[in-house]
Amino acid sequence: PPRSTLFPYTTLFRSKSHVVVRGGVLRLQNYRDSAYGGRWVSGGVSMGRSLNQTYGRYRVRFRMTKGRGVGMCMFLWPTHGWPPEIDFAEESSDVGARRWETSTLHYGSSNHEIHYRVHANFQNWHTIGVTWTPGLIRYTLDGHTWAQISGSRVPNVPMHLGLQTHVGSNGQSGGMPDAATPGKVALQVDWVKVWRYS
Repeated sequence: PPRSTLFPYTTLFRSKSHVVVRGGVLRLQNYRDSAYGGRWVSGGVSMGRSLNQTYGRYRVRFRMTKGRGVGMCMFLWPTHGWPPEIDFAEESSDVGARRWETSTLHYGSSNHEIHYRVHANFQNWHTIGVTWTPGLIRYTLDGHTWAQISGSRVPNVPMHLGLQTHVGSNGQSGGMPDAATPGKVALQVDWVKVWRYS
């Protein structure tokens, strides 16, 4: 089967069949899939065809199963071109412990980056998000701002929300599942809320 082109910087396998809603919870499931020759396959969703906006507030209630070799990212992706990109929750697959999330702002023609890290047990339910307004990005966890970026580096182009998981390298870093990794690792999303800027 063809690779997903939804997130073009990765060469990993993703499939719609790994995006499941059960009991009111969205699950991006990662496991070895016989339809892909027993390879690990991930899932992802995007609002790219439904809501692109300049500025806004985004909140995601989520938790994720522990498992080395499986990473995740919640981000705002531009309608055209790249960068910018606002990653407001990201964990490399080489960690898998769910003890912190990283935020990264990608900006400028040379892809400059600004990173921050927040600590919590993300195997438990938390609400993470970003508030993006002219000249200001605020990263939030459970209703509290934990980091912010201001000034001309803040994007001012239409962007949309994406949620994804990946197995192995994301093109920059990451390891593969090992003997301790569960056979199925899922990012679970209870709800997503998006507000327009006004």
